[in-house]
Amino acid sequence: MVAEDLVGDTAVPTRARSTDDTITEPPPAAPDPADEPAAPAPEPATPVSTAVATAVETPAEIETPEEREGSAVPEKPVRRQRWRTWLRVVWIPLEIAVCLAAALWFPYWAQDIEVDPMNRVGQVSGLAELQLRLAAVLAGIVVVLVVAHKLFSPYWRDVVVRVGCAIAAGLSTGLVAGGIAIALRDTPYPLWGGGGDYGWILAWVDMLQRGEEIPAHYGPMPFHIIADWSERYDQLPIFALKDLQIFGTALYGPAAYLAWRLTLRPMWALGIGVIATMPFLEPVKPYPQLTLVAMVPVLVALLHRARHADRLHPLMALLYGALLGGLLGLLFQLYTGWFVWCAGGAVLAFLVITPWRRGWLSALLLGVSAVLVFLRITWTTVLGLLAPTGATNDRFFYFDTDTEPTYFAMWRNDRPGADQALWPPPGELGGVGVFTVLLALGIGAALYFGWRRSAVIGLGCFALSAWVMRMWLASEQFETMTVRLYPRTTMVLLHCSLLLVGFAILYGVQAGRRALAHRLTVPNPGGTLRASVPAGLMIIPIMFLIASAGDATASRYMPDTTRFDNVGYYSWVAHMKRLPDGSCARWGLVYGCRPTPKPQIEKDVLPKQWPAQRPVIKR
Repeated sequence: MVAEDLVGDTAVPTRARSTDDTITEPPPAAPDPADEPAAPAPEPATPVSTAVATAVETPAEIETPEEREGSAVPEKPVRRQRWRTWLRVVWIPLEIAVCLAAALWFPYWAQDIEVDPMNRVGQVSGLAELQLRLAAVLAGIVVVLVVAHKLFSPYWRDVVVRVGCAIAAGLSTGLVAGGIAIALRDTPYPLWGGGGDYGWILAWVDMLQRGEEIPAHYGPMPFHIIADWSERYDQLPIFALKDLQIFGTALYGPAAYLAWRLTLRPMWALGIGVIATMPFLEPVKPYPQLTLVAMVPVLVALLHRARHADRLHPLMALLYGALLGGLLGLLFQLYTGWFVWCAGGAVLAFLVITPWRRGWLSALLLGVSAVLVFLRITWTTVLGLLAPTGATNDRFFYFDTDTEPTYFAMWRNDRPGADQALWPPPGELGGVGVFTVLLALGIGAALYFGWRRSAVIGLGCFALSAWVMRMWLASEQFETMTVRLYPRTTMVLLHCSLLLVGFAILYGVQAGRRALAHRLTVPNPGGTLRASVPAGLMIIPIMFLIASAGDATASRYMPDTTRFDNVGYYSWVAHMKRLPDGSCARWGLVYGCRPTPKPQIEKDVLPKQWPAQRPVIKR
């Protein structure tokens, strides 16, 4: 397997097959007919070009440990193969480390940008400075990748591409976190200033700090993180929220990229997984959407292992099931809602794609070990959800509950801003917009090229499960006068649709490469494939799109002193709210905050009543 799988085939010679038993790298397993296109092109006996051989032999979308190096057999194959096998143990933690480091370093770097966050001119200057810094870092990545493409062997080229894509994935949402750091400059308060949902979140954190038990129907991890963070850094829990909002926003990109790396190669994990994450960045409360973008690829990885259960040794099936079940359990403890919407689809996909006749034992071991480890981690929370008092009694009717139930092309939480007067936006084709039409075309292409692939089946089942739950709950809202959070299925439907569009591009590219390779099996003096484009060049359009989306997201969260029905209100409140000692933040004092001589800790720091009182707005 090569590094430039997103952009084409390598132009280096493929490894010569040898019958010598000293070659320790086994040949790639034959692809499962159920997970491949109906009529794959036959491999040519004598490739016309070395690039053709690579295209025919490349597996579908999965990166196996036995990556093909694309070079002739070395003189000392045993020593060299063992050396490279041991090095692979290093590349995985290195990829994780550089991805997380890039995501957390970029917002820290943004702290020295001196602007007035309450003034639009200052906001634009800060956003432009972030773009310049991002461009400088990405330029270095592009240069290194291009040089590696020209000078390095395929093995080391692959290592450089892994590291470069990991850094780019971290920077993709580190950019948004840097924008939030500018928006909250010189105020200790977080977005929303502890209002709204943070009223009861801070109340539960206070219960934990006093040694009391919190309700069991909600994932407990966010409350423990807030409590531990505030104790470690000796600050009030409400002030700890600011750090967690910034760092949580920065982790969106690494979470999506690293989770998709369980099944996809680096460039595809960046181009599909991270881009499909951008519409769901919600810095005000990052952990729910952070759970979603990590949960979906982990479920897809589990389904892929189930698809190939007939090739899994029973012990490996137990190991994979325990590992993936543990990851899902931790995500469930972070936020439970997405599992409710997708559970039915996950079970259906598992039953459909598993080869029960050939691999029933390994499939059962895989599924049972995953479920047991998952329940071991989440048992208390699951019991809380199933208890009579565990269901969410949501009676919050707002603009999204008045929207036609089939519309999910855009998610604006409960603050659409100026769009609320005309929501959803008018469509050109029978009330349906161009974006929805493109989504439908992309989903159709994904079904055409990959209707038997694990990813397409899994994502389709997740979306189907969420859609059925959405329509069922929406149909009962008049009778029960409850919402039960059904508008949140919008994010599941949109995320799965965007991912299906990405997989349509992936499988379409692969189908085109196979067709071209098959065409070139006929002798043709001029019929050779061009050399692959450097991965460093193809990362440019991907990061251009991601940087533009990140800039738009950060701009929306900048303090808005003119409207209170958009997300700019959250950062405006953080500046205008008085501190516990009655004083005001630096920029709040400039724009109208009036200090009081008497502290108001009970009111301003830890609301005791639910629902929390909305902060008083003085202009």
